[in-house]
Amino acid sequence: MSGYVLDDLALSAGLADTGSEHQRRELSRLLRGAIDGGPTLDVPALCLAQATEARPGLAGHLADIIAVAPAGAIDICGLTRTGHLDTLRERHSRLEWPATHAAALALATGLPILTVDSDRYGGVAVDVLHL
Repeated sequence: MSGYVLDDLALSAGLADTGSEHQRRELSRLLRGAIDGGPTLDVPALCLAQATEARPGLAGHLADIIAVAPAGAIDICGLTRTGHLDTLRERHSRLEWPATHAAALALATGLPILTVDSDRYGGVAVDVLHL
């Protein structure tokens, strides 16, 4: 399976008008692609919560998109205590919770993280792509 983990910075840049026109178009393309059978998108719940602070209607907007998408195309993923989470908290305690959640999900799924700040995940054994 191919896909991406969207962190809070990518969500904010693409859906909350904090990013560039390119970032908004790229996230829109990825959302449309997921709906049309392309790479799936996983959104950590803590990333969605953080991004919603930048744009209060963001969660509802994303829910509207998910409601018309095929099952599994775009998922909001909860936080579960796992070995990945424990290791991240121990070795990368500087990471804020949204980034930790994104990294834990990326480790569990093998998917890369899409973000606008790849340095945020420096030293973490995950693949990171710039939105």
